[in-house]
Amino acid sequence: MKKITFVYDPETKQEKLEELIERLDPKPDNHISYSELNINDFSSKDWLACSLPDILLKELFEQLKDSEVNLGLLPHPKMDQGKKGFGINTIFEKAWEEIQVAKEAPKIDLMLVNEQLAFNSLVIGTSLSILYSNSVSNFFEGVKARFSQLTKLFRKVKLKPYTITYKNGSNEEKKLETAAMGIIAVPHCESNLIFRRVIQESGLDDGRIHVLILAPKSLFSLIQFGLQNLFFPIKGGTLPSFVGYISTSEVFITSSETIQFALDGEENEEKDLTINLVEERIKLLPGASLIDAGEKGGPTEINASLLPTGRLKEELLHSYLPWVRHATSDEFKELFSLLRKNSQTTSTYLVLMALSTMIATFGLFGDSAPVVIGAMILAPLMGPIISLAMGALRQDALLIKNSMITIFWGIILGLIFSILITLITPLEILNNQITARIRPNLLDLGIAIASGIAGAYAYSKEEISKTLAGVAISVALVPPLAVAGIGIGWVDWNVFWGAMLLLGTNLAGIVMAASLTFLLLGFTPFRLAKRGLLISLGISIIIALPLGLSFNEMVKENNIIQNLSGKEIPHGLLREVKVIQMQPLKLSVTILSEKALDEQDFLEIRKEIEAEIDQEIALELTLGVRMGDIEK
Repeated sequence: MKKITFVYDPETKQEKLEELIERLDPKPDNHISYSELNINDFSSKDWLACSLPDILLKELFEQLKDSEVNLGLLPHPKMDQGKKGFGINTIFEKAWEEIQVAKEAPKIDLMLVNEQLAFNSLVIGTSLSILYSNSVSNFFEGVKARFSQLTKLFRKVKLKPYTITYKNGSNEEKKLETAAMGIIAVPHCESNLIFRRVIQESGLDDGRIHVLILAPKSLFSLIQFGLQNLFFPIKGGTLPSFVGYISTSEVFITSSETIQFALDGEENEEKDLTINLVEERIKLLPGASLIDAGEKGGPTEINASLLPTGRLKEELLHSYLPWVRHATSDEFKELFSLLRKNSQTTSTYLVLMALSTMIATFGLFGDSAPVVIGAMILAPLMGPIISLAMGALRQDALLIKNSMITIFWGIILGLIFSILITLITPLEILNNQITARIRPNLLDLGIAIASGIAGAYAYSKEEISKTLAGVAISVALVPPLAVAGIGIGWVDWNVFWGAMLLLGTNLAGIVMAASLTFLLLGFTPFRLAKRGLLISLGISIIIALPLGLSFNEMVKENNIIQNLSGKEIPHGLLREVKVIQMQPLKLSVTILSEKALDEQDFLEIRKEIEAEIDQEIALELTLGVRMGDIEK
């Protein structure tokens, strides 16, 4: 039969001890103070149920390393790391019940750091509190603790150099030299919140140490990761690319600087750290949650090859972590080479420009949105416009010149083909597709800005398709270009100038937004970009003035339509209200009446509508007479 001895903290007062023993049901066979404990008095059939602080628990582990005695743990106010590291139930009675029902304590692995025992974790670096949180019983205390952790991100962060030597899945020694904010190592993933969420396939006693290396390239990415894991955790979520994971039996960490670390919460510093796993060190019963985790064969590496090395490592070590990730020299050279190539006027560019404008013009005449969208997909305007944005940002005269020449010839060619199609097409009707491109407003500027951001971001990221961003830019440029050609073909200068204003708006907005995006992504210092940004911003402001007036008119039109549509006036019900002209105001309205109306009625209807909107109008009136349930 199982024989259990309750081992208590020597500092426990008599009345507290009596209370603890009273809570144990059934009662233990014996109880003894830790100060009086002699391991040699116990055999492999005996159990020790210990409620001890972490410091005494580590002493006990040293005594038990060559013993077969079974050990079970009961919660203690000062057993923070032991409870987390071994998953001990925080409720005293339930932890005692788990010990009662257990047949035998398994032999478990222990993690040593420079020969010192670690219950829960090794945390290298002073800024890693965002990756783990202590459990709190009160919800509001938990939220407060999370906000406290989050605020630690809003400060100057400097990465440090680390050399990490470990064995991979093939038992080959690997060396990783990187720049990191910090490192966390745990004996098993179940003991730590962040490991538990993102490393799903690794359980207790898998014979490996688990290591996370945090190497962010910007404060923004760090805050985003912190927010997700503190407030919106997703179990089984993937690690971001700047967090590397390795699992191995032994890790050796060195640095050219002193390594500051916390071992189970106790701070210290060393020049190097050796982390190894001692397998089956003692017989200890973990909490039920860890036992359920079992043994699993998880991954040996995640993102280790993506951590900063070489030139990127040196650039990150040079200064404090920026708010937005700066492009490396290699990234910039690759992008700049591509932009120089795209700024050149090529035969392929001219052919695609002509074809896309032709398709857009046919689609506009046919009032077909799908055909216009097809033209956008074909248009090649993205390349030279993004090149112009980078040239303006970096004050590169050659890149600006080549990009503007390419854009100029594209626009001229587009106008020529749209004019030719207009001259041979016997249609001269302002349909919805054409009308939508001759009255630009601030909403169109917003579309241009979003398109510019999309284009610049797509060019700076290899993993993003350039086609989608190209469509976004073509949305803003190809249709108004085709409408401008239609205006010339019709000799309708209102159509031409309206479309050209939209074209200029979109071009200025895209260039300004793309330049600002490249600046935020670190492709140039602000001192170099300031002049180009100010010029782009000035042009955009000048263009935005008429757009603001147009937007204001659009709002007024919308208000008139909303006020009159469905309005019941003495002569009938108003329907199908349209604003034909704002200055002077001209409306087209359908009125549904119970009887036929004469000219005097029409004059009265106009006065009734003028009274509703409080201004004079010219009116085109359509009459509908309601006869029973039938409308005419």
